[in-house]
Amino acid sequence: MSRIHILPDLLVNKIAAGEVIERPASVVKELVENSLDAGATRVEIAVEQGGCKLIRIVDDGEGMTADDLARSVLPHATSKIRNEDDLYAIRTMGFRGEALPSIGAVAQLRIVSRRPDEDAGHEIAMAGPRIEPVTAAAGPPGTTVEVRELFFNVPARRKFLRTPPTEVGHVIEQTARIALAQTRVEFRLTHNGRLVHHLRPADQMRSRIADLYGHKLAGDLIDIEREERGLRLSGLVGHPSDSRSSGKWQYVFLNGRFIRDRSIAHAVREAYRGLIEHNRYPVFFLAVEIDPSSVDVNVHPTKSEVRWADSNALYSQVLSALRDRFLSANLAASYRPAGSPYDESQTDTSPDEAQRVERARQAVVDFFKQTAPPINTPPAAGGKMPPGAPGWRPPPPLLAQEAGLHGTMAADTFEDANLSTPKSTTPSSPGEPPAPAEQAEADLQQGAYRNIMQVHNAFLVAETDDGLVIVDQHALHERVLYQALSEQLGAGPLESQRLLIPETLDVRPEQMAVLESHGPILEKLGFELSAYGPNTVAAHAAPNILKPERVGEFLGDVLDQLSARDAPASTELLLDALISLMACKAAVKMGDPLAPEEIASLMARRVLVERATNCPHGRPTSLSLSLNELEKQFKRK
Repeated sequence: MSRIHILPDLLVNKIAAGEVIERPASVVKELVENSLDAGATRVEIAVEQGGCKLIRIVDDGEGMTADDLARSVLPHATSKIRNEDDLYAIRTMGFRGEALPSIGAVAQLRIVSRRPDEDAGHEIAMAGPRIEPVTAAAGPPGTTVEVRELFFNVPARRKFLRTPPTEVGHVIEQTARIALAQTRVEFRLTHNGRLVHHLRPADQMRSRIADLYGHKLAGDLIDIEREERGLRLSGLVGHPSDSRSSGKWQYVFLNGRFIRDRSIAHAVREAYRGLIEHNRYPVFFLAVEIDPSSVDVNVHPTKSEVRWADSNALYSQVLSALRDRFLSANLAASYRPAGSPYDESQTDTSPDEAQRVERARQAVVDFFKQTAPPINTPPAAGGKMPPGAPGWRPPPPLLAQEAGLHGTMAADTFEDANLSTPKSTTPSSPGEPPAPAEQAEADLQQGAYRNIMQVHNAFLVAETDDGLVIVDQHALHERVLYQALSEQLGAGPLESQRLLIPETLDVRPEQMAVLESHGPILEKLGFELSAYGPNTVAAHAAPNILKPERVGEFLGDVLDQLSARDAPASTELLLDALISLMACKAAVKMGDPLAPEEIASLMARRVLVERATNCPHGRPTSLSLSLNELEKQFKRK
């Protein structure tokens, strides 16, 4: 007797259902995608008991004839592809022809469909192996699909379904994924007769995000747009201050289809490096449009994973698009109480409102004049010159003893990085826009920050034209030092100093191996190390920025970081992580009192460094508070 035999059709369909139909949300996905392929402009989704009892999808698409309806429930019956060439240029949401027969194999399926040019529709029903003949039925143009008692004949699968609230949560998420990509289609979702979503057609994704997740999130998102080499990238990404504790707020759409792609997620993560903390996740909604022949969507039964013809080009384009956009975006964190509107253009701009804002502004000015000695206001005779006065020069760098730097090398560090003065001193030609460094100096001379004071030896508070800015002195100084070190490292190894007495550090055997394998990286950082025994390392030279007594502590932290990495990282990433650590160790700390000259110097650096809104580890360096928000907090509005 032959051991190889042909499986019956019902078992084949049940196996297919196991790949395609995981839970009620899977049914919703497959049926709504069919509706979209049929040209629907309105889709109604109704579920009961989380979709375990009933799923009903109603659309206004092109419908089916009686013959097409009879074929639609047969295995691998599809209108989406006709030959092998079509398989490599998929332009529709579905194409396998598995959805309806797979659903019918594990549920009670009923379909009513009518074409707009026909006077009456037709109906077909299927439950397990039994398929009823097509009969005439009344109904509006389009298609209605009802799925009842999911997994009624597969008890092993049914018992793995979760509670109705959990299952309806998956249905809501699946609906959101489709609706975000198909903004011009109207969606209506109900659960047990209660309206969950009514999403009207929208011209842009931001409006659909506002309908799904609220206007605050939608209003804070940053637009992304780039098109290169036949690949168009568009969408919205979150402000660094709006990062989340999980990756659930990350959406990627390929030609209108939601997908999961590690390459894109990694590129986005890399773009946010230094803007958010390492254990936080950015929010993003990105749409990729590409020639279907350049991507294979037939690598997963649910079409949620794809294979790119050139994944490197995709990665570099996503990374560069986000990085370029961040350079031009305002990434400073702003104070906004819970529930405040995101669209400030809707605020009152009447004369009375303008007078109230001016009164609040003047009150802030008076407060700082009374409570803090002005740092950059005109001094008494023989005192310091204010910014903008003849002969005024930027303040000196932070004092070495306050900054935690070694000897007089603090000034050298800032000078090497050209942070004490703008990089370009050549005046711009008439009619030409000033260089960024020249504009920064002009801002300083015009008093971009006024009446600066230190609070609790931890924060710097300054008046701006439209309110207040509160600066974390450690985070900002950390960013300043990080840029100085980055620029020095770009020109060559960091400048180092010979230690009068070598600093020794006891290490474990595995740590010794780590040090040996990363020797070139440590040399670039300015270290000169040698073995001083089987379990001891001696440092003969160290970066100028470190005090001799801090060398051993820093090397210990470096070892911890290098040893904690599960996978090898590129030289660039390792150097970036280590200079971030070095900047953190050398920066002023919370609780360090600063002299007025040091405060002015640090605030001057804020407009000269890149990405001054965040420290290298992603924490915000400042918080802005507008006059409008001040008035709201004091109940003047």
